Amino acid sequence: MTTPFGGGNIVGRAAVVTAGAGSRTVLITCVGRSLGRALALELAKKGHSVVGCSRSQNRLTSLHSELSSVDSPQSDSAVSSSDEHFFMTVDVCHRDHLKGLR
Repeated sequence: MTTPFGGGNIVGRAAVVTAGAGSRTVLITCVGRSLGRALALELAKKGHSVVGCSRSQNRLTSLHSELSSVDSPQSDSAVSSSDEHFFMTVDVCHRDHLKGLR
């Protein structure tokens, strides 16, 4: 099921926001493990920027390191996680955590 979301779409755990011809910025919750992590890695390989959140800083650090070595089809070198992706430690189930994001 796809739901409109401010210029993009939410598909499962990912919100896709169109940023250009072939490049997109994707918001993924639970990016530190299982489906969220797999989505982040696959989308980064395709040249998209990933914005993600997780409850675990350790998992975000691990993903950040892994994304640093992912080859992007849009460049000759590896994708730089610090330049292309943004991660934050947030529990989206708690309103108090979300208030700090404004």
